[in-house]
Order: sequence, then structure tokens, then C-alpha cells
Amino acid sequence: MRLCRAKTEPGESQLAFFYDDYIIPVPPVYEAYRMAGYGASPLFPAPCRDTLGYLPPNWEGYRMLERLSSVADAAGDEEDLQWPLEDVYLDLPLPMPRKVLCLAGNYAEHIEESGWKAPKKEETFPFFFMKPPTTTVRPCGSCIALPHTSPDHIDWEVELVAVIGAYVKDVTPEEARDAIAGYTVGLDMSNRKLRLNPNRIVQDRTAFQEWLCGKWHDGFAPIGPCIVPADDDFDPMACAISLSVNGEIMQDSNTGNMVFDVHELVSYASKIMTLEPGDLIMTGTPSGVGDARGRYLKSEDYIEATIEGIGTLTVSVV
Repeated sequence: MRLCRAKTEPGESQLAFFYDDYIIPVPPVYEAYRMAGYGASPLFPAPCRDTLGYLPPNWEGYRMLERLSSVADAAGDEEDLQWPLEDVYLDLPLPMPRKVLCLAGNYAEHIEESGWKAPKKEETFPFFFMKPPTTTVRPCGSCIALPHTSPDHIDWEVELVAVIGAYVKDVTPEEARDAIAGYTVGLDMSNRKLRLNPNRIVQDRTAFQEWLCGKWHDGFAPIGPCIVPADDDFDPMACAISLSVNGEIMQDSNTGNMVFDVHELVSYASKIMTLEPGDLIMTGTPSGVGDARGRYLKSEDYIEATIEGIGTLTVSVV
């Protein structure tokens, strides 16, 4: 079961079941469920828009959604219920997050291609940084503009994204499992050579500050196309993860190669700050980024970022 939010015309998006070539909106499936004599449920006011209300750890809503998913699967051949993907606008798979936490260097292979030696796990900790959600987060299918300020060194980074489903503070990795609502695909895009002042002198923190600010351009954290629930059917630490630019594979790895797994990341982050429902944690990228190749994004490039079991996030560069 995969969930998205979509619409076919201007207006508010609604919750839908995601299939690779089409979606099935939840409201008509719920109506079919009700008309079949199963009764109404206050859990599904029409139209259905709130993804988090039907994902773990909101188990009552999730169980209802599982029943509706079975109805949608059975009705999969009924074309009047299907919305072809080319006819819909995919919205963010959840309402705008409050926080976007990202990881620097969570795959040893990426650390090494960047010119560093990967430390032993027991001798380090996750290097978190944040992105402003309201300006960086974009849905699948978006056009991402090259920034006017130093547009020539823009890079890609495909990442597994954990969606937080509960208020979380000071939890263990085991407890963190119960705080995750689901997973989606994300891009942590980067400006590798941001120069806000070409006349600046190099100070102790110059390189870090320019690296950090290069993560913050508009549209530099697209996510989507859907969310897969954090249940026993999905293993976030055993997924093929890849990215292509104009059809050419650039990144090809597995989430099992992370230094810190998803639950450890949630645990560490919860010791720094309270995590809230809808927060995103981008879990780091494998090797194959453009900077290591001396190749960067340019106008009219088309990016496809894929994670097994979730789907493909697409964006265009303009």
C-alpha cells in the first residue's frame, strides 16, 4: 500500500492510493466500501486529505486504510476509478513538514568519494543539518530553478526520507520504530561552489558556511511521489536506491549501506530536539554525486530518483 495526495484540477488535493502508472482516489473507494454494507466511519470525512491521520502510529486509521486498500486493489481494473499519472498533479505526499533534517556523510562510499576517510561508526555520530521546509520542499514533477547566484555547480543526492508520525523526545533506536509514519524518496540538492561574496576572504568557517548555505536554495528538497507506511511489509534498510540524469545512471546502491540506520538517526535526532508529526529526516546519499564526477546539473536536465518499494521521484531543472 502506497499513499499520495493528488488532484486533476486547481483546488485541494485528496488522499489516493498510488500505483506506478495510475492512482485511485480514496473517497470513491470509501463510498464503495460504505455502499457494500460495511458501514460508515468517522475516520474518513470527505474529501480525505490528511495522510498522517491514516499512517502509523495512528493504528486505528491505518487499519481502516488497509481495508480500503483491499477494496482499491480489487477495483484496480475499473478504469473509471483510475486516474492516469499523466493526468494528475501530484502534491506533496503529506502536508508541509515543520522540520527537514538532513544527514551529511551517512554512506561510507560517499564520504570516501568526497575525499575523506570514513571513521568507524563507534567513533562518530550523525552529522545533522537542516533545510527550511517552506522554500525547499517541492512535490514530484516540479521544475527546480538553477539559482541565479553561482548556478554552475548544482548537484544531486538521492535519499531515503523517514516521515515522523508522533512527538518524539529522547528515544532509543528500538523506541524510534514506533515513531515513524512511513517513508518517501527525497533529493538533497546542493550548490557545491556557492560564493555569496566573490571578494570574501577565507576564514575558519568559510567553507562550512558556504556548503551549508548551498543546501538552502528554493526547491532544493523535493520529495515524493508517495509514502509507504512504516509497517512489517517494508524494510527501510534493504532497498535498492538509485538516481539517473537524462536516463544515465549516476547513483546505484542499497539503503543497507548506511552508516547509521533509520532508527538510530531518529534516536540521535530526538536527543537534540523534539521531533513532531510530519517532520522529515533525509538519511544521506550513496556515492555517485556529480561533484565527484566533475559533472553538474544544467537547464533541461531530467532527474529520476528511485527507491525500491516506494517509487520514482522526478524533477526537471530549468
